[in-house]
Amino acid sequence: MSINVKYYKSLDAFVRDCKDENNRYLLLVAQECKFYMSLLKNSKIEAYGAIFPEIIFEAVSYKDGLLAYKLDDDEKIIMQNDISKISFDKEQFKQIKSVITFVDGLSHHVDEFLDSFFELLEPQTQVLGGGSGVVPFSRKEVIFSPEGIYKDAALLLCKKQNINIGVEHGWTILKDQLVTTLVYETSILQIDYDNALDYYKKTIEEDLNIQIDNINDYLNSYPIGLIKFDNEILVKEIFDVSNNSLNISNLISQNSVIAILKGNKDKLINAAKQATLEAVGKCENKQSAVLVFECVSRKNFLKESFDDEMQMIKTTSDNRLMLGVLTLGEIVNKSDVNLNLFNKTCLVGAIC
Repeated sequence: MSINVKYYKSLDAFVRDCKDENNRYLLLVAQECKFYMSLLKNSKIEAYGAIFPEIIFEAVSYKDGLLAYKLDDDEKIIMQNDISKISFDKEQFKQIKSVITFVDGLSHHVDEFLDSFFELLEPQTQVLGGGSGVVPFSRKEVIFSPEGIYKDAALLLCKKQNINIGVEHGWTILKDQLVTTLVYETSILQIDYDNALDYYKKTIEEDLNIQIDNINDYLNSYPIGLIKFDNEILVKEIFDVSNNSLNISNLISQNSVIAILKGNKDKLINAAKQATLEAVGKCENKQSAVLVFECVSRKNFLKESFDDEMQMIKTTSDNRLMLGVLTLGEIVNKSDVNLNLFNKTCLVGAIC
C-alpha cells in the first residue's frame, strides 16, 4: 500500500497546495508551526490532527511545519472531544486491524481512557501512538477536528491493515525493589518511608560520587521505572520536583513497586535499533513505511546523538519512508492484556 505524506513548512503552504477533491487529511503539526484553526475551517479541507513538540520525516526532526497524511477512503477517523466520557462502542472497531492513537499527553484521564478504549477492540488489534502536547509542558488545546481544537481529547485513526510494532527503552536499573509508601495523584511523596526527593537525590549522588546542587539537572537522566506484575518496566518521566516530591507523568498508586533508572546513550540507541528490527522483522522487511513515536525527553537526553538514532532507524528499516513525532508519552499494547502509556521509549510501527 502506498503512503501519501508530505512535509510542509507552514499551514498556509499546505492549504494552498491542497486542491484535490479527496481532501481528508491527518495533520501532524510541530509546536512552532503557526497554526490557525480558522484557516482550516474556511478551507474545504477535512483535517484532523494533533500538535507535538517536533515532527519526524525521513530521519529529520522539525520544530516547525507539519506532515500532511492523505487519508484513504477505507481509513476511519474517530474523534473523542472529552476522554473522561467515552462516546464510541465496539461496532466502530469491527474489522479494524490497527489503530493509531493520539491523546492529550498531559490529561489526567489518559489511563482510564486507554483502559476503556482497549476493552472495545477486537482481539489481536494493534494499537500504537503517542501523547500530544508542547514543551515546556503546559496545558493547551492540542488535538483538532473540523469542528474545533480541544484539551483532554483523543484522535483515533483506524486501519484495516496490520502495523507491526517494536518498542524498547534502553534505560537500566540503578536501584530497584523500592516502594512508593506515600503518593498523591501524580506525585511520589515517600519512597520506602523516606522523603522521596531526598531518597532520589541521595541515590544519584552515590552513583555519581558527587554532591548535587540542582537536582533538576539530573531528572532527564534518571527516570522512574514502574514495575508491573510481569516484571516489565514502565518508564515514567519526572516532570519536576516540588514540596519534596517527585512529580511524574501519570497517576500512580500507593505501594507501587518502582526502580530508579539510569541512562546511557549507546544503550538507548541500541534499544531503538532493536525496536526497529522487531517491527520490520514481523513484516519480513516488506514494510511500505515505518512510523516512529519517540519521547521528546529521549532527544533531550541524547542531544547530538539523536540524529544518529534517527539515521539508524532509517537504515535498519531498509530506508523505507519514515515519519513520526516526538511525543509526551508513547501508547502501545505489547500484549492482548492491556494498553499502556510509556515514557522515554522508542516505538516503531512497520506498515505492511
